[in-house]
Amino acid sequence: MNSPVPDPAKPGRSPWLPLALALAVLALIAAGAVAWLLHVRMQELELQLAKRIGEFDSASRQAQAVARQAGTTLDSVLARLDALEAQSLTAQNQQLALSAMYQELARSQDERVLADIEQTLSLVQEHLQLAGNVRAALIALESAEQRLSRQGKPQFAALRQAIARDVERLRLLPNADVIGLNARLDALIQNIDLLKLESESEPAAKPAKPAKTGAVDTASRFGREMWEEFKQLVRIRRLDHPDLPLLAPEQIYFVKQNLKLRLLSARLAALQGDQATWKSDLTAAQAWVTQYFNRNDPLVRGTLDSLKHLAAASVSVEGADISGSLKALNEARKVVRS
Repeated sequence: MNSPVPDPAKPGRSPWLPLALALAVLALIAAGAVAWLLHVRMQELELQLAKRIGEFDSASRQAQAVARQAGTTLDSVLARLDALEAQSLTAQNQQLALSAMYQELARSQDERVLADIEQTLSLVQEHLQLAGNVRAALIALESAEQRLSRQGKPQFAALRQAIARDVERLRLLPNADVIGLNARLDALIQNIDLLKLESESEPAAKPAKPAKTGAVDTASRFGREMWEEFKQLVRIRRLDHPDLPLLAPEQIYFVKQNLKLRLLSARLAALQGDQATWKSDLTAAQAWVTQYFNRNDPLVRGTLDSLKHLAAASVSVEGADISGSLKALNEARKVVRS
């Protein structure tokens, strides 16, 4: 049989209660202190925040003022930039205008150079075609090539090469001094009026014989005088040559004028480079001088010698042309004008 369990003892008043209350009071006091400190801190923060906000407002106002000033400065700078852009555009336009003027000036200068070269080449062509003067043509061509060399421009390079080729080719050709030949012809033409015709020749001087007396001497002298007079009256001339003018001896004026015309025809043939006509006219002139003029006269003999030497001279120069230089000149002008 089990014995009965005794009831637990009832707790009495706890000894920790006052301590708990004290701790609670301290906690409340601490909480209040913390709350007060927080309040004070919040007030300080509010004051600092208000101060910062004031400073920010001031800084903001200053920033706005600076921004307005910056805006004004920016507007001024933009205006200056616009002015500078306008000036730059004006400067560019002026530069373009100056460049165009320079190009036009350079083009005009190049065209003036080409015009001078063209004039030189034309003179060279005349020297070759009309006078056959290779030496003068070479001098003119070398002068033109030197002028192009001083220019030092690439657009003239092809023209310089063409002129140089023509110079080398002309140096290989013989020189027909047509000007000198025509000068000698002019001298002959001026002397024609001084030539003595065969009909104007003086009779041979009669040999002086000692005077004799008597009828026989008188008859002999009379016979000799009659024979001399008869020889002066009778002359035998050959007029069967087709190139010789059938003129009477007394027609001195026409004989000399026809001879002048022959020499003038030879002069024209020399200018044209017509070798056949040149030789034909001078050969005919030699025949006329031989036929109609007194070959015992020194001036007539000198004229015949001059005609002989002139007839043997050459007045034509084969291959004397500068077509290559003229073609290159036209090409250079196209390059300059493009």
